[in-house]
Amino acid sequence: MTDFQQLCYQTLKAKVPAGRVITYAGLAQLINHPKAHRAVGSAMNKNPFAPEVPCHRVVKSNGELGGFAQDIKIKIKRLQKEGVQVIDNKIVDFKIKVVKTI
Repeated sequence: MTDFQQLCYQTLKAKVPAGRVITYAGLAQLINHPKAHRAVGSAMNKNPFAPEVPCHRVVKSNGELGGFAQDIKIKIKRLQKEGVQVIDNKIVDFKIKVVKTI
């Protein structure tokens, strides 16, 4: 595992509580690599610690779910269990649920 991946996982676990989501770009900002949103996505795809490191909470900037290494239905189920409503693969009340980074 790379230092970058560890930083992504540690920050996600510490800064994004259950019931909230963050964007790939938002997580990149939190780790002081604001242009690394694709690298964040790659790190989430390789997350060996799921669900303890909650990569299911990382979504696209438009509120769509984005990818998931496992079946996308698992991502939806985990989010809904935490109180995040998903309709048509998009977060309901996205602007309320997203963790602000600025």
